[in-house]
Amino acid sequence: MSEEIWTALQRTSFADLKRRVTVVDALLTDSQRATVTGAERFAYHNGAGDSAVWYFTADGRILLLTQWHESELNTYGDHDEADEDFAVQDSYFDGVPADLVGLVRNQPETTESFNIRTRLGDSIHSATGVFWFDGIRWRVAEGLVEHCRRKDIDLYEESGLCSLNSCLLGEEFTPERYFTHHRCADDLDEMEQRTAMDVIRAAFARHARGERALGSIDGEGW
Repeated sequence: MSEEIWTALQRTSFADLKRRVTVVDALLTDSQRATVTGAERFAYHNGAGDSAVWYFTADGRILLLTQWHESELNTYGDHDEADEDFAVQDSYFDGVPADLVGLVRNQPETTESFNIRTRLGDSIHSATGVFWFDGIRWRVAEGLVEHCRRKDIDLYEESGLCSLNSCLLGEEFTPERYFTHHRCADDLDEMEQRTAMDVIRAAFARHARGERALGSIDGEGW
């Protein structure tokens, strides 16, 4: 499944991808959007330590971080090996342009991105998956590829690409399909279903202006 998501991501146009990401961010993020100099940031999480964070730059590139808390690639933990963890996490970004890495190095933590720190205070956002779009094609960070090769880890399964499920890559992206994907009808009564659909339709209608939806739906299960 994760390789299918990766394939679908590569086949999605920049404009359509940003539309999907904007809508999902609006529906699943109930806090103020974090800002970062040099890129437009979108992010969402499922409340269980799994997330996707997107940085769209003005020159048409994208940095994508995914996080799966159960992954063998997860460097975030409650132990005292700060410098070692930082070195591993930092190595995942090898091969990514320095200005893109700068978007997540020594930046404040967010709900979706925790920091891996050294004892001296340097930090980088945690991620089990590091991917970037150079304006023409998508790439996996060379450092992540090399780490997975060395440790015999399945990159696509362990990177957390499943966190992109809500974008419905490779599928029709409509309010009705989004509603079905989140199985809202399973947990909501008729009135709540209508309210949820109103919120979803509003987010889809406003995506071009990048406004946040006037409400949110439960993102659990994506």
